[in-house]
Amino acid sequence: MIIGFDIDDVIFDTSGVMRDILDEPKNKELASIKLDVMRGDASIPAVAKFLKKYLIVAVKEGKAKSGATEIIRNLRKNGCKVILITARGEKNFPGTVAANEKALKDAGIEYDKVIYDSADKVDACRENGVEIFVDDSPKNCTEVKHELDIPVIGFESEITRDSLREAGITSVDNWQDLEKKLLEYIK
Repeated sequence: MIIGFDIDDVIFDTSGVMRDILDEPKNKELASIKLDVMRGDASIPAVAKFLKKYLIVAVKEGKAKSGATEIIRNLRKNGCKVILITARGEKNFPGTVAANEKALKDAGIEYDKVIYDSADKVDACRENGVEIFVDDSPKNCTEVKHELDIPVIGFESEITRDSLREAGITSVDNWQDLEKKLLEYIK
């Protein structure tokens, strides 16, 4: 079984770091775009500028979510292939590849492959034979589900919870529940 995982807000708590940065007094002028930043909507110029400046900080400071390391390790031990698919990468966010590799190593996250600069998760999943996909983005989940007709699991955050549910995406808010859902699909 090949499982594709997004990194930000699935494996690492990137939003928590971003929220802390946005709440700093020096960034008060960004209050109007806070939700867009938290969603990672780089199509908005102010958000893209913010991400270029601070994503590297979030990559370096974001902690792995509770259970992620162990559950991914167990999936791989049981024969699953783990592919990490992320929009992070040198094309749009210089320095994030090296920082990402270090963060993954420091957290003990095992994987078979990382796909960087992947704005289109559908193509990445298709080209790598992904059979189950996990992402926090309702847009990515919906596109992969409809285009590839594979099981998709949304990883909820305070920003995406309602949107995932409204889109009819099966979703979880922790790695223990994610593991249960994955095992249901794998069987």
